[in-house]
Amino acid sequence: MGKLWLWLLALTGLFGPSAAQEKVTATIQAHPPAPTEYHQLMLSCEVSGDPGPLQFLWEKQGSQVPLQKGPDNILLIPSFNKTHCGTYICTATGSEGSVVATYNLWMNDLVNKVFVFPQETKGSYVLVKARPDQPLQNFTVCLRSYTDLTRPYSLFSYATKAQDNDILLIKSRPGEYWLYVGGKFVSFHVPMGSPMGSEHICASWESTTGIVSFWFNGKPWPRKGMQKGYIVSHEAVIVLGQDQDSYGGGFETGQSFVGEISDVYMWDLGLSGREVKSAMYNSPIQAPIFGWRNLPYEIKGEVYLKP
Repeated sequence: MGKLWLWLLALTGLFGPSAAQEKVTATIQAHPPAPTEYHQLMLSCEVSGDPGPLQFLWEKQGSQVPLQKGPDNILLIPSFNKTHCGTYICTATGSEGSVVATYNLWMNDLVNKVFVFPQETKGSYVLVKARPDQPLQNFTVCLRSYTDLTRPYSLFSYATKAQDNDILLIKSRPGEYWLYVGGKFVSFHVPMGSPMGSEHICASWESTTGIVSFWFNGKPWPRKGMQKGYIVSHEAVIVLGQDQDSYGGGFETGQSFVGEISDVYMWDLGLSGREVKSAMYNSPIQAPIFGWRNLPYEIKGEVYLKP
């Protein structure tokens, strides 16, 4: 009889109401992670654990009327603009009770501003605080730079744990740009032009063919190819103005950028010539992963945001 009671106590501890249960939490995620004005934005309420949620209530702080209520965990904003900025609240309710998540949706319009990198350094850069939601089979990167450097320098560095040069845009010397994908690169020769003129470049790559497209001040260059079938990881650190020789670090003074960088965009798709020209004027047709109208960034070291 004593052994039977011990077994009953053990089973109660494992399966009874006092048994340890996984904590249920909720978070809100934005898709794309950095919204662009006049493009579609989705907010998803992601619940961990197993509460068996039956209903999601979406609200915006300061509003007396709920935005949405029902079984759908997605809140769709068809055309995002400044009026949508604010704090969003998702309440997920199931058989085990409710969990609440909040999200601050903001817009930081950098149009007519530039990042100024005033001097050579290995500790100054801009960290882009957004990245793709999933591995990349296509991408396009665009930006504008203004410098009088003649030595090599890095503009855009996308490093993953497996490959520090998963995506890298550098100017190797006056009149020549290199695009790296997965540690390999192709070069594009451009006019020397005025030593004091700004340069707008876009570089695009697709995995299915390995084709690389390149635009200089809106004009397409002959296409080249590399890394057919390669997949770029989405677990990345993205840096402006330095070359990552390791994941999130390994900077060298001799590769640092000195000058001005602006109009930075990244997409998870290829662009047409018309779409590139729209990006030049900060009016992207396709919604980017992140863009200059709402770039989530953090300045490290001596970099300044100036008109």
